[in-house]
Amino acid sequence: MIRPQSVRQAGRAADRPANGHFASLALVSSPDGRLLATLLVSALVLGWLLTHLRRSRKARVIAEARYHKLANQLTEAILLVDRQSLVVVETNQAALTTTGYSESELCGRPVAELFPDLSGDKLREDSTTRRIHLSRLRRRDGSEQDTEVSVTEFHDNHRQLLCLVAHDVSHRRAAEEQIRANQRKLLHMAQHDPLTGLPNRLFLRSRFPQVIREAQESQDGIALIYVDLDHFKNINDSLGHGHGDRLLQIVAQRLRSTVSSEDAVIRMGGDEFVIIATLMPKPASIDLLAQRVQAAVSAPIIIDDSSLSITASMGLAVYPRDGADLEPLLKHADIALYQAKEAGRGCHRYFDAHMNVRVSEDLTLEQALRHALGNKQFYIEFQPVVNLRNNRLASVEALLRWQHPELGQIPPSRFVPVAERTGLINQIGQFALENVLQQMRIWLNLGVACVPVAVNVAPQQLTNRNFVELVKRLTSQAGIDPRWLRFEITEGALLQNVPQLVGTLRQLREIGSEILIDDFGTGYSGLSYLTTLPVNTVKIDRSFVTNMMSNARDEAVITSIIDMAARLNLATIAEGIETREQALRLRLLGCNFAQGYFFSRPLSASSCRRLLQRVQ
Repeated sequence: MIRPQSVRQAGRAADRPANGHFASLALVSSPDGRLLATLLVSALVLGWLLTHLRRSRKARVIAEARYHKLANQLTEAILLVDRQSLVVVETNQAALTTTGYSESELCGRPVAELFPDLSGDKLREDSTTRRIHLSRLRRRDGSEQDTEVSVTEFHDNHRQLLCLVAHDVSHRRAAEEQIRANQRKLLHMAQHDPLTGLPNRLFLRSRFPQVIREAQESQDGIALIYVDLDHFKNINDSLGHGHGDRLLQIVAQRLRSTVSSEDAVIRMGGDEFVIIATLMPKPASIDLLAQRVQAAVSAPIIIDDSSLSITASMGLAVYPRDGADLEPLLKHADIALYQAKEAGRGCHRYFDAHMNVRVSEDLTLEQALRHALGNKQFYIEFQPVVNLRNNRLASVEALLRWQHPELGQIPPSRFVPVAERTGLINQIGQFALENVLQQMRIWLNLGVACVPVAVNVAPQQLTNRNFVELVKRLTSQAGIDPRWLRFEITEGALLQNVPQLVGTLRQLREIGSEILIDDFGTGYSGLSYLTTLPVNTVKIDRSFVTNMMSNARDEAVITSIIDMAARLNLATIAEGIETREQALRLRLLGCNFAQGYFFSRPLSASSCRRLLQRVQ
C-alpha cells in the first residue's frame, strides 16, 4: 500500500533535475544559447543547400551533355532560333551536315536564308502546339532540299526561342510525284487509244462539257463530225490486220494534222473517228473542213510498197442547233453518217430533222420486219431472163416482196438495208430460199420443166460459215439439185469479208450452183476481184442501160464490161431493158442475156408456171 509521506517525498524528488541536464537547459534558455542554436541550424541547412546545389549543377551538366549528345545523334536538322530576331543561335551536327555550313557560319544566320518559304509571320504564329510547314532548305552550295519543318516555342534564360526540326521529305515528295505521274499515265492510257495515240470515247465524254462551256462563253458554234472509213473491213480481210492497223495510224495522223490545235480528233473504235471542231459559226467553213478531211483520207497510202486508196463517209451535227450536249450530237451525227453512206459513200451530210424521221421510220420498219415472217407477209415473184441470141427463156430471178397490211407494198430497196443492219437478213434470206425451193418442187411435181432460178443473197449470209450446209440441207429436203440454183451477190459484197466470201462461193460452185454479180459497174473495185472470185456471170446495172441510147459514156461502160467478161469467159446479163432498141443494141455489143419490162414484168408463181409450160 502506498503511504502519503512516501508520496510527498517522491514528489520532491521529481522536482529536482537530473545530473547535467539542468545545466544544459539553463544554457539554451539563455539569450546566448539561443543564438548559438540558430547558428548551428543555419550552418547545417547551408551545408545541405551547397551539397544539393553542387549535385544539381552536376546533374544539369550531365543532362546538357546528354541532350547535346542525343541532339547530335539525330538525323534531323535541329536549329534553335531567336524568336525576335529570327537568327540561328544553336544547332546540332545534322544541321551542319545537311546545310554544309560550319557552326560559326550557321549560328547568327537569318533563318530566312535557310528556309526561303518560311516567313516571319509563319514562324511567329501564336500557338501552344507544334506547327508543321513545308519549305525548301537552301544549302550552302545553293542546292535545295524539300523539307518538313516542325516549329515549337519555348523559353530559355528569359529568352523566347523557336526550335526548328527539319525533316528531309525529298524522297517522299519524289515518291508522291511518281505516284501522281503514274496516275496521270494511267488516266492518259484510259483516255487514249493505244494504236493511234488519239483520245478515245472516255476522253470525249469527260472533255466535252468544258468544250460546251467555252462555246457558251465565246458564243461560238461547234461542229461534231463523225468519220467512218469506207470498206475498211475489206483491207483487214484481204491484206491482214497488220496493214489495217498501219492504215488506221496513218489516217489518224492525217486527221490530226488537218484540224487546228484547238480541235480534237477522237477514235471511237474500229474505223470510226469523231472530230470536234470549235469556232465554226458558218456552214461554209465546216464544208471546207470536211473537204480537207476527205482529201487527207483519200490521198494514196503506201504500206510495204503497196498503194492503198480509201475514202471516208462523214456525218455532221452542229451545236447548239442539233443538240445541247454530247449524246444528241453524237446520235444526230451518226444518223447523218448513215445518210452519207446511203448517198454512195465518200461524201458528207448534215443532220436535219427529216433524217430523224427516217430513223424513226427505220425503227418502225424493223419492228414490222420482226412480225412479217410469222404473219406470212412475204412472197416471191419471178422475172424471166432471156437469151438475146434466140429470145428464148434462159432462167428466172426470184424477187422477194413484202406486202404489209397497213403500209402496203414495201420495196426491197427500203426494207433490205434495214434487215441487213439489224441482222434480220439471215432469217429473211432463209425464208426466200426455202420458198423458192418449195415452188420449184411444185413445178416439178406438175411436170413443168425447170430452168435455173437466181436467188439474191446478202453479204451477211455468205459470211455465215453454215450457209453452204444450209443450202445442202434445204435442197436435199426439197429434192432439188443445187445446179438449178444461182446465187446473186451485189458488187458491194465483194468489198466485205473477202477470204470468207471466196471460201463460201467456191463451196457453192463445188455443189454445182452458179454465182452472179448483180449491179456490176457501180462499185469501186469489183474488176480487181473478178480474176480471183469463182464467178460465172456479171449483170450490167440498169443505170447504164437506161441512158445507153443517148449517152455515149454509158454505152462505153457497157462495152468495156462485155469485153472484159468475154476475156474472162464470163456471161453477161443486162438489167432494165425497156425498149426493143436497147435489146438490139445490147445484142450487137455482144451481151449474152437480158432482163427487163420489155420482155416481162416480175410474175407470180402461177404466172411463171404458165410461162414455163408455154416455152417447153
